[in-house]
Amino acid sequence: MDIGKLYGVGVGPGGADGLTLRAANCLRAADCLCLPQSPKETCRAWRIALEALPEIGQKECLCFDFRMTRDAQTLERIHDQAYRTLADLCRQGRTPAFLTLGDPTVYSTFGYMARRARQDGLPFEIVPGVTAFCACAAGLGIALCEGDEPLHIGTAGGEAEAMLRQSGTVVLMKCGREIAALRPALLRAEREEGAEVWAVTECGTNGERRFYGAAAIPEDLGYMTTLIVKKP
Repeated sequence: MDIGKLYGVGVGPGGADGLTLRAANCLRAADCLCLPQSPKETCRAWRIALEALPEIGQKECLCFDFRMTRDAQTLERIHDQAYRTLADLCRQGRTPAFLTLGDPTVYSTFGYMARRARQDGLPFEIVPGVTAFCACAAGLGIALCEGDEPLHIGTAGGEAEAMLRQSGTVVLMKCGREIAALRPALLRAEREEGAEVWAVTECGTNGERRFYGAAAIPEDLGYMTTLIVKKP
């Protein structure tokens, strides 16, 4: 029996119209859709894909429950279990497609699956998607970087304040719950460096909201919030 290939498919950040043609073709061809959340009705990646491609609604779906934890050992165990399930499907000759929000190469659970597949010699392919920070910048009508300007990308859970001291443009993803902690650094960047600050939450959905200026950003925004800080 031929071994199947594992696909990591980016579905974009929000609206169904952000799904690429390549991603759509891959989801149609896959014989099992793997979702990073359980149950599937609550999975944003699934809702995006289903809205764009109603015909995939009858496909077999396999839901994983990736716990929100920073404990390294717990994460390793969860990722190992998920990968073993995906690898077993491929060794049965099947073609599972693992859906991710945005792009599978940017802060995505599929990155952990791809690393294991590479080490294991399992065939896999990454189907890129529109990233949230690119979609946010497009919606705002701004360029993330021009000329030789650097672009720094991180999360609020990392070295966010250190990143905000960098030159060029700084993007902080998944930061809605950290606005209060980040506000002093954002205000300093505006005051001392002439930075412009934007925040976009729920990009690409009907609930998308945009804010300009550090003082105007509410502290009760959801997890899926992106900050863009541009310095002259």
